Amino acid sequence: MRVVRRLLLGLLVIALAAVGVLAPLSDAASSQPSSGPLSIVDLSPSPNATATSQTATISAQFQDSAGTVDPSTVLLFVNHENVTGVESLSVTSQKLTYVPASILPLREGNNTVTIDASDDSGNSATVTWNFTVNTNLSVGPTVFSTVKPTTILLYIGVTAALAGAAVGGYILFLKQTTRFTFRRYFATHPVKTTYLVLYLPLVIAFLIVLVGLDYVYNTPGLPAQAPDWVIILGIFVALTPIGVDSRHEMNRTRAYERAFAQFLFEMADAMRGGIDPAKAIVELSKTHTNILARPLRVAADGIRLGRPFETVLREMAQPMNSSLITRYAGLIADATNVGGETATVVYRAAKDMDDFVKIEDEREKQLMLPVAVVYIAFAVLMAVLFALIYISPSLGTLNINFLGTNPLAKSGTGAPTAVPHLSYATLKERFFDLMLINALGTGAIIGAFTEGQARYGILHSLGLVAATAIAFAIVFPG
Repeated sequence: MRVVRRLLLGLLVIALAAVGVLAPLSDAASSQPSSGPLSIVDLSPSPNATATSQTATISAQFQDSAGTVDPSTVLLFVNHENVTGVESLSVTSQKLTYVPASILPLREGNNTVTIDASDDSGNSATVTWNFTVNTNLSVGPTVFSTVKPTTILLYIGVTAALAGAAVGGYILFLKQTTRFTFRRYFATHPVKTTYLVLYLPLVIAFLIVLVGLDYVYNTPGLPAQAPDWVIILGIFVALTPIGVDSRHEMNRTRAYERAFAQFLFEMADAMRGGIDPAKAIVELSKTHTNILARPLRVAADGIRLGRPFETVLREMAQPMNSSLITRYAGLIADATNVGGETATVVYRAAKDMDDFVKIEDEREKQLMLPVAVVYIAFAVLMAVLFALIYISPSLGTLNINFLGTNPLAKSGTGAPTAVPHLSYATLKERFFDLMLINALGTGAIIGAFTEGQARYGILHSLGLVAATAIAFAIVFPG
């Protein structure tokens, strides 16, 4: 009867797998046996726990109130593979212990274990549970292992409250002694854009990474790539504002340069018609509707107040943050002081500036091809790393004696030293980190190559980081 029961159980398992029912069962957190005299308890690793080794010991205890478990009837399935006959499996009437061999390691990610046992009284029990293997987690305690996310948030909240109370008290003191108002303060001390697009996002990103890693390392059952996603989130939070602001600043500067060149043409025409430069600014401020409209109105107000033309023109160019505009504004200001044929100087300056802007626009178009080549090279490197990851299980060991000098070999022996290859999960993790660093560096190189400053390539870096993360998630979903 026992043999018949085992045969029927095997047929049932095969039927369930054929109709796709076994997969949902394997994904369950745990499936405890029905109540009875025989039960399987003290499962290890615990259901939904995270193990840090692909050879983690699997064990369970038998509790039987009606008989004694027959070790010959115990079956063990690991990831739906029957490992009952493996030498590293030890079964007694009270306990089962299995240490996966190096040739049959547990897989990275989710693992399913099923134990079936019967006793000499005809009672049987079956239990199935899941646990996760994440070799990227340290076996020892991490810096976050004794700290909870709520504790970190509590400390941050208390610190922020104390800092806010101190600042509020100081502001109240200033109001009582100097009639302090925020409107007056920010009118004379404008908030620098750097604080909003660089320093503040860096602080927020640091807190996100701190709390995120704490949550990841203290929450079992998360994917092995969870710490990487936290780091990527921190990178985007820290760099997106400065990247967008840098791109916006570059586009705004280009627009200012085009508009200023057109403004110089119009001012030269007005001066040729007998209008002096100061009055030309006042007249042009009434008609301009492009990006120079507001600077021209401010300059015109300065002219009406009696300020010198050269001072107004230099102050008008200063907020535009363009060395090209500053240079030509200074040239025209000096020409008006010297006197002579000022209209001709303004026209020549306008012509030269317009030509320079057109050359810059043409240069940007021509640089699109080299930038595309850099992207293609990045994609080729990623494809090569993917190929290396795929063939890594068959690489075996690496012999470095062909280099002539082997620092790992014992002195005087000359014996070859084989360096064991990294595990598949570790190799994939290292290559992923390498591609993230390469993505950040490649974007910085693009920015320095096209615009002369690395910060103009931050958006390229973020795009390459996103492409790397998506590619790895698609190619290696586990």
